[in-house]
Amino acid sequence: MSRSNRQRLADILTAISAIDVAAAVGRRNAEDDELPDVVLAAIQFHVFTIGEAVKALPSELTAQRPDVPWSDIARMRDLIGHHYYRLDAVIVRATIGEPLERLRAACEAMLAEDLA
Repeated sequence: MSRSNRQRLADILTAISAIDVAAAVGRRNAEDDELPDVVLAAIQFHVFTIGEAVKALPSELTAQRPDVPWSDIARMRDLIGHHYYRLDAVIVRATIGEPLERLRAACEAMLAEDLA
């Protein structure tokens, strides 16, 4: 059974929240030398999930928010899934922060405006 656009937007928001939690745990436990790899793996998983959901959204919907780098998000999913050996922490960390905040704001707005 396919997920609705609303469900996919909600999935994106859930994954962004999980990334926030993982990053916060990493910051709180910076002295733990083993934790950075675990945090990075969690973030990669959720970025992958976001990319998968984004790829399934119709272009008519994503076109309503041209300020969001939808294709870059989808390409990051492909990079994680198919070219994992080229991935490093710098690349993954570049995707969180401001880009995720724009994505979060767009998804929340689309859900609030009932665009999905």
